[in-house]
Amino acid sequence: TLGSDPGGSHRGWVWSLAGNGSRLCSGSFDSTVRLWDLGAGGVSAGEVRGRAAVICLACLPDVLVAGSYDKKVTIYDPRASDPLVKSLRLHGNAVLCVAADDRYILSGSEDRTLAVFDRRAGRLLHKIQLSSYLLSLSYGREGAELWAGDNQGQLHAFSPSCGSFLPLGQFSVGHRALVTGVHSSPGALYTCSTDRTVKVHLPCAPPRTLCTLQHHNVINGLSVEGGMLAAASGDMSVEVWKVEE
Repeated sequence: TLGSDPGGSHRGWVWSLAGNGSRLCSGSFDSTVRLWDLGAGGVSAGEVRGRAAVICLACLPDVLVAGSYDKKVTIYDPRASDPLVKSLRLHGNAVLCVAADDRYILSGSEDRTLAVFDRRAGRLLHKIQLSSYLLSLSYGREGAELWAGDNQGQLHAFSPSCGSFLPLGQFSVGHRALVTGVHSSPGALYTCSTDRTVKVHLPCAPPRTLCTLQHHNVINGLSVEGGMLAAASGDMSVEVWKVEE
């Protein structure tokens, strides 16, 4: 267990996780992001203090991006003595999901918008108004679509062409409640929901569902790495499946 020593972990709900290589970052309602070095056995590698509950994270080699309850997207450089790079007010309500690469920072909010921030130009490119609010994002492969899950059980696809991220479509894939996690890969699209299911789809338009995994409790998030699918559930457990090629 990370941070099991007294005073070594968060003092509030841990609401978000993001990793890059051997570095794992955890965001909490105590307004902090903690860094962990998994390559050194999970020892603490630092802490970043914010001003509001941290709801979502994206971790890149050079920066850490945090979305928070105070409607802000904040960029940190964890390597610096003063880690704060920039704090952006891109939304009118809590920021619920973020994704990023070396060109863009994408954020979804309870205000039902998707914001596209250009890292290189240092400015907001545009905001897309939606009919629902996004809870999960998957983006990171150059040229690939941005996939998002919303509070009405729907999946959304956006085109990254020239930084436009224009909507390609909104799809029902059989979820009956919040889509709390989405992960896209070259050959598969994974989603999870508070309807107690994890689904695997072909990443086409519309997505074609290949299989549905049932769970006895709500699913709050998922991760797909190294041929393994892990799902975090409301009964405080994590279940792991092996992904067949």
